[in-house]
Amino acid sequence: MYPLDRLLRFILSYVVKRADLRHLTIAAMVLFSQVSFQGQATTQLLSTITPQNAVEEAHKNIELGKEKEAIESLEQLANVHPVAPGVNRELGIAFYRTGRLTEAEESFAAAMNDDPNDAESIQMRGLTVFRLGRFSDAIPYLERGRQATRPSDIDANYVLGRCYLEASRYDDARVAFANQYGLAPDSGAAYLLIAQMLVIRELPEIAATNARKALELSPHLALAHFLLGKIFLAKGELDHALEEFEAERAINPAHPQLYQFLGDLYIKEGKFGLAQQNLTRALSLDQSSTEPFILMGRLFLADEDPQTASSYLEHAESMDPSNFITHYLLAQAYRSMGKTDEAKKEFDLVAKMHSSTH
Repeated sequence: MYPLDRLLRFILSYVVKRADLRHLTIAAMVLFSQVSFQGQATTQLLSTITPQNAVEEAHKNIELGKEKEAIESLEQLANVHPVAPGVNRELGIAFYRTGRLTEAEESFAAAMNDDPNDAESIQMRGLTVFRLGRFSDAIPYLERGRQATRPSDIDANYVLGRCYLEASRYDDARVAFANQYGLAPDSGAAYLLIAQMLVIRELPEIAATNARKALELSPHLALAHFLLGKIFLAKGELDHALEEFEAERAINPAHPQLYQFLGDLYIKEGKFGLAQQNLTRALSLDQSSTEPFILMGRLFLADEDPQTASSYLEHAESMDPSNFITHYLLAQAYRSMGKTDEAKKEFDLVAKMHSSTH
């Protein structure tokens, strides 16, 4: 007599491979004619052999990282008519996790055809289309998925915000990112958040408009003037940048990066005393960043003091040996000090780093 679990595995394997539920009865009759079971065990066996059990087992495999096994069984079940609920959705998830995005989208589309209100499949199709680079196409699915899921779904809101940015729908992007960060969409903080996102996307003019709106709503909002100052500094409008940085200092006097950027601004203006004063303030508040040390190196090189410049640059190099700007400035400092071998070594490192990135 076969053990019950061995017989159950045999029947499930037989049915799934044939992809035809009609063979279940035949398989069971053949096996039961050879093996004697008590009535209760027979009833239990038949009640557990269902396509839904197979879907649940595949789901467990996906959760355990066994996507290959899940795909094999789900593809068999997808050929059974009618298709059991959840088969195409689980198959799409397995494809998505293994990077088979085209197949994942096809499976999620099939799942939506099976159940037009399947919120998870709708949302996952949007995420898949996003990863395929079709940002505008992803928006309708992500919007529908968001309506059916929790507003705090961080990943969905982030991806939807990214898609809105790609489609130049900046107000919609602000709402999506505000939801991601738990902010009121029409608050000053939400406008500052989208302004920062727009700076990252190299859209400074639109970013500045949103930063000004943030200050209109919240005049004492920290970092809004700072963001505007960085935009003006990048454009070379030093007077406007200084005005914004000083406005930020009145609101947020303990922000280390503020003094770093003020130091950069004063270096550009040739005001080395003010530059040193502000960079020293930056370092007094935070020494975890290399940028103030590098700026100090630039400052003392410009002020014709390579010895002091090298001390700051050597410290920056010890913190981050991969920064080619540090090596380039250090090479200049060594050359000015007459340390030709050290200068050559630094210039060679710069050339090596440059060639590795091209």
